[in-house]
Parts: sequence; C-alpha cells; structure tokens
Amino acid sequence: MYDPKKVAVYKKQLGYLARQAMQERGLEPYDGPLEVRMQFYRPVQSSISKKERDRRLLGAHRPTVKPDLDNYIKSTSDALNGIIWADDNCIVGLMAEKFYAEEPHLMVEVRRPTCEQN
Repeated sequence: MYDPKKVAVYKKQLGYLARQAMQERGLEPYDGPLEVRMQFYRPVQSSISKKERDRRLLGAHRPTVKPDLDNYIKSTSDALNGIIWADDNCIVGLMAEKFYAEEPHLMVEVRRPTCEQN
C-alpha cells in the first residue's frame, strides 16, 4: 500500500524515536494483549484570534479538522509495529484523542490489560 510522502516521513521519524527509546531502556517489543492510549497534539492555526487560540489550548475547542483521528491511529500503530509492540494485532483496547498545543507532539501509553475476561 502507498503512503503519501508526509505519512511516510512521519512513520519513519516516529519509528526511529521509538526504537531509540526502547533501546535506551533495554526493552523488546511487547507481545500479547495490550491496551494503548494515544494523544495527538496538533498546532493551533495562526489565523485565529487570541481568545479562540486560548480556548483551543485550554481544550474548550478540540480539533475537528483533517487529518482524521483514525488516520492518525493507523499511521502511528503501523510505525510502532515491531518496535513498541510485536504487531498491532496485539492491541485489544484503544483510546485516542486529538488536542491543540503550542508545539505538536504525540503521547503513547502502553499497558497490559489489568484483567482479562474468560
């Protein structure tokens, strides 16, 4: 499947940073069921008023613009395959959100499920 250039660059950079973080901690990709939380922070547009900028930074107005949240999720989970988790099919629970921030960034939290149902 073809990735647009921006997506390919994102995946490559994210993979590099994740691999570096895992190596620094002496960790191997997690295998087995995982719960993942992803928070995507995108920049506030420069063409808005100060009042609206403040509302967005405080979370009163959340991003409803492209890229879609599901595109962020798919690109991120693909980029972290074989690095953070063995394969993204290990993800059994997922929470993802978009926010505005002064500086764009991403936070990914990974944990094993606290209890599994039979």
